[in-house]
Amino acid sequence: MMGDKERKDAETAILKDMQVTAARMRDLIVVMPPLDLLGYIYAQHTMKPMAEQRGTAKERPQADSPDDLINQNQFLLEYVHAVLATDATPENVAFDEAKCAELFELSCTLREQAILFAMLSSAATKTGAFGPDTADIEFRAKSTWVMLRGNRYQVLEGEFYRYVLAPHNDVFEEVYGIGADGIAEGFQAMANATRSGHAEAMSEMMKQFQAVQAFADANEKPLEDIMEAWGAENADQLSAAGRAIDDMFRGGVANVSRHTNLPPMLLADLAYKRGEETEFSLLASLRVRPTGHCLHVRNR
Repeated sequence: MMGDKERKDAETAILKDMQVTAARMRDLIVVMPPLDLLGYIYAQHTMKPMAEQRGTAKERPQADSPDDLINQNQFLLEYVHAVLATDATPENVAFDEAKCAELFELSCTLREQAILFAMLSSAATKTGAFGPDTADIEFRAKSTWVMLRGNRYQVLEGEFYRYVLAPHNDVFEEVYGIGADGIAEGFQAMANATRSGHAEAMSEMMKQFQAVQAFADANEKPLEDIMEAWGAENADQLSAAGRAIDDMFRGGVANVSRHTNLPPMLLADLAYKRGEETEFSLLASLRVRPTGHCLHVRNR
């Protein structure tokens, strides 16, 4: 069994390790274009199953094995939110897939370090409000806080907002021109976009590819020679394909100004500006997270 001094030394060491890991994560996040980084993180939901399908049976995970990708992504997204809220955009930013891969690894490491720190720091508690159970309750509280990063708002979707915002309906209509039901519908659309946006984007991309292929067959020309002509004749379909690509690879599923009908004034009040927070803290990522996911606003 670990003695008090050994435990305290281990607690101090793991805290320093956490600080080093977090500082490196911050360095990586700051120097990458936010939309490309968000797109990479969100795209993991799609790319992982595709990679598993291409792999051999031995390489695929067992049917009953836990898949923690969603929790890993949610944890990382909260850290990304906090960094974007507290750091101004540097002069030179560039997307780097290797840095993204490192960021994912560091995020997993930080979660593990945080759980270990919760264990070590709670073990020193001998008594308290809950008597001999205080140490156990303290550990559960700390570990739950870590494991729930990004997952605290599971009920905050349409039905919930429709209920809690109803008493303020008149004020919302006066200020934003939209009532509680409309706002609730918008929050539900945010959740839906995150939940099924990649699948819908992939379906849209396949639909447009088939349309181009049919156009090429009808004109008896190779696909690469017909793209420009098809785009000139099908501007709306070309735009739809572009939006689908944005949803797939540049965080477009989190573009609430595209995926909801919420008024710009309301979205502006919910959003934050890059670097407006003066202190670095994960609390910065909790300021306006209606669905627990990244919220960014730009033109449709």
